[in-house]
Amino acid sequence: MKKLLAILIGFLFIVLIGCSEDSGGTVTDPFGTGGTSGGTGNVTFTIGTANGNQGGIIFTATPSVAIKITKVTISLPAQSFNDVLTGDGTTIYNANEAVGLEEYTGVASGQQWTFQFEGTIASNNQAFNVTTNYTVP
Repeated sequence: MKKLLAILIGFLFIVLIGCSEDSGGTVTDPFGTGGTSGGTGNVTFTIGTANGNQGGIIFTATPSVAIKITKVTISLPAQSFNDVLTGDGTTIYNANEAVGLEEYTGVASGQQWTFQFEGTIASNNQAFNVTTNYTVP
């Protein structure tokens, strides 16, 4: 429940950043969108970052279609770090709108992070399981 609340707070933070004239808050993946569908749906995600409230970095994810998330696994394989965020499976995240995932400290340029998204496509409830890689600029 705490992580879901953090996701929602992060989303509001991203929306507020997007409404300001300071466009320097979000960095998009310089290597393009990652991810291929492992389920029956065709979903891709663009990963980015924003400055966090606690001095860390908030990872953001922008889905290509409207989705409902059941689980996001965020990992930094080089440091054996793994974090699982649980979604409620009913909240709809709109296509092309960034969602704040979680704030992390110690994020450094060159790190290679992996994001595994699980859930359903909002329009037809088709399951998807997408892994997206992101290198911090």
